[in-house]
Amino acid sequence: MRKAPDDAALAWELAATARPHLSRVEADRIYITLGIGETFTAIDALITAIARNHIALSDDLVAATASWLDCYLGQGDEPRLRHLLGAIIAAASQQKMPAAHKRTDPRLGDATHTA
Repeated sequence: MRKAPDDAALAWELAATARPHLSRVEADRIYITLGIGETFTAIDALITAIARNHIALSDDLVAATASWLDCYLGQGDEPRLRHLLGAIIAAASQQKMPAAHKRTDPRLGDATHTA
């Protein structure tokens, strides 16, 4: 049987990753929520912000977040959070794809993409 992730550790790791992309007000709200022990609410807000801001997560952090979310299977917020996590994963996989080769077209004066 898999060990359930440590909610607080996951929340703090997500917060550290997201912090550079959050407004001061949003970061303060999340850190206050963490400080009072509302880890589910904080993780919910963090997953939402990470998806909205297209913040890249490490593969390990994605796996930890997915494991955490598995513990909430069937609960009210789970489908929405799973959808957001899927969007985060999809965005990360697109970022990892190799860029198309570029060549300069002297007639256009700019770079054009070739496959």
